[in-house]
Amino acid sequence: MSSEIRRRNINISRDNGGEHIVPMVTYDESHLSAPALLSASPIHAGPAMKLHVPVFYSFLPSPIQWMLSMSWCPTSWSPQWKRRYLISLGGYLYRFRDKNGPTPKGAPVTIDNTEARIISRGDTSTSNEFNCLLDLLPDGCDTVFEVSSLAKTQYFAVESREEALAWVNSIRQTRQDSITRNMGHSKDVPYPKQWESFDASARRLQEQKERIKNRMNALDKKEQEMQTLGGSANMGYV
Repeated sequence: MSSEIRRRNINISRDNGGEHIVPMVTYDESHLSAPALLSASPIHAGPAMKLHVPVFYSFLPSPIQWMLSMSWCPTSWSPQWKRRYLISLGGYLYRFRDKNGPTPKGAPVTIDNTEARIISRGDTSTSNEFNCLLDLLPDGCDTVFEVSSLAKTQYFAVESREEALAWVNSIRQTRQDSITRNMGHSKDVPYPKQWESFDASARRLQEQKERIKNRMNALDKKEQEMQTLGGSANMGYV
């Protein structure tokens, strides 16, 4: 049931104690297209390779991680670098498939609670799983930078250390500017109206994706409970 529901946005309404699934009103992501953001003079923008790591991979011992990364196994089993186009504008970092992307990939990242840094081999704060992946950087890339928050850590590979440093400095400066603005200490510094509009759209998109995530988690939990009850009932007839 969950796999079918995941293919569309859902909402749950209750009528006389029962439940039925109805379409959920969603926010139009196309307002945040890459061309629209690029036309608004973003703070920084450019291509990068984003690291995607399967959930189970993180729990494997380092030798097994290395074997999966080096062997010809299904792509769903091992970490993969995927091409993205990043745009930093206003208070958010956006990821697109390319510079013509019609909608963001995932929720925009709020920069004012985000840290950024360049990753180096042997970094004591970097996990063994990532150190072994430095041997598998995509062609044309030689430096990785990290974008992290309390909720998630993401890794991006770019062509040079200079490019990675430009991204790190841009994100750090944007974070400081956002904090200063939220504290009311930058009233004399104009903030583009167009950026305010994009920021508002980004917040709505974040909220929409969070609602969908929470509903998916609730449905998964309910399905697991039903399976548990079904298994207990069957055991009673053995």
